[in-house]
Amino acid sequence: MSYRVILVEPRGVQANVFTRYLTLPLLGPISMGSELNEMGMEVRIFNENVVGRDISLSELEGDVLCLSTLTPTAERAYEIARHFKARNRQSRVIIGGIHASSVPEEASQFADHVVVGEGEQIIGDLIKYGSNEKVIKTERIADLEQLPLPDFSLLHQYQRVRITPVMTSRGCPFGCTFCTVTQMFGRRYRTISVDRVMAEVERSWNRNIFFYDDNFVVNKVRTDQLLERLISSRRKYKWFAQVRTDVTRDPDFVEKMARAGCKWVYVGFESINEDTLNAMQKNQSCEDIERSIRIFHRFGISIHGMFILGNDQDQRNVFQTTLKFCKKMKIESVQFMILTPFPGTETYSQLEAEGRLIHHLWQYYDGMHAVFEPKWMTAAELQVGMLRAFEDFYSLTRLLLDSFNTGIFLIIGGLNKISNLFHWRLSRRKFHFLIYLFARRIVSKFKHFNREYIQFLSDLKIQCIQNKNVSKWLWKESP
Repeated sequence: MSYRVILVEPRGVQANVFTRYLTLPLLGPISMGSELNEMGMEVRIFNENVVGRDISLSELEGDVLCLSTLTPTAERAYEIARHFKARNRQSRVIIGGIHASSVPEEASQFADHVVVGEGEQIIGDLIKYGSNEKVIKTERIADLEQLPLPDFSLLHQYQRVRITPVMTSRGCPFGCTFCTVTQMFGRRYRTISVDRVMAEVERSWNRNIFFYDDNFVVNKVRTDQLLERLISSRRKYKWFAQVRTDVTRDPDFVEKMARAGCKWVYVGFESINEDTLNAMQKNQSCEDIERSIRIFHRFGISIHGMFILGNDQDQRNVFQTTLKFCKKMKIESVQFMILTPFPGTETYSQLEAEGRLIHHLWQYYDGMHAVFEPKWMTAAELQVGMLRAFEDFYSLTRLLLDSFNTGIFLIIGGLNKISNLFHWRLSRRKFHFLIYLFARRIVSKFKHFNREYIQFLSDLKIQCIQNKNVSKWLWKESP
């Protein structure tokens, strides 16, 4: 029997404005789809963020529906599962992903089977033969070379993905208290060979590559081999990667990253408070953060700095001190996130045990909404403080100043078009200018779509003053 399999990565709800601008797909559905395609099954993959719309009922026609869930997309996944079952009563629903792996009992209410952990090795047999088990726990894949090369042509409208995602490893040896990575992929660092990685890179339909690894430089010797291959490649790539500050302890290595085509790094700085970093078990210091920024900038690599606000060690001045630091260090772009207690993490267990979770509406567990009561401020103050920090960093004044500088570069460029260094700097300035516009638009839309949620948090602040009773703050209905 030839099975018709639909794999879907759901979008976030409208309140989660950021997901509507994300066109980088998770690799899990593509990896599993490629596996099933090699087994002779008819495979279609839909990513609602990539296509920019909800999947239609007519597209939900098949024998099996596989849904990949993150916490903020879980409720949308359950909605799709209900629609699919209503239309295809004899067909099956399989749900997996980080959220389903964390709360399989919840996900099992909407699925025939819930896959906990990495699903590529069992998905084919599960579809062909089924299982008597509702919740199926998998072993982590020891040899990632066994997986087929991801076939992006299976993804509907894959050409809309402007940056090709490539995963070279799974797992992270660190144990940050807020992170879901080790829960899903473990702390054992498993890698894909450099030859295999380059095969994926060379299959890319463009020259922009995002290395999806949670930490691109755990094994520096192996990464160095990959850099050598990228440098010697006839096709010059521009690439981006997630790294830790510790990579800059070797400036020569960072210089080599730049020569190999690294244009942008995503760095989880998290905090400029030593106590907060220690509580997170981040294994880095403020000195590490400052050094890394200087080293990356020395070699022309732009930085997207990610900060988490609202930890128990954060006072009310955390917004201004973090903002001031970002401006002083001239970080190109920032992402101010609210501490989010994702199910399965140490952070979630602690806040749940202390009765500080405000609600369990998963669509708001996205790093942009306050869903718990902080220690030194109210949830409303945390929410508003994060938004104001965003607005200040991407302020109109900074935007106009960057526009002026870009204009000056354009004038100079008319006189000096042969300078490669100039054109590289101009390209960076134009890109940074677009990021400012993009970020301002997102924050504006976020405030618009979340007016009721922000008001809800403000009402909680009033209740806090009047009742001083956290247990009465549990919120059961959508605003």
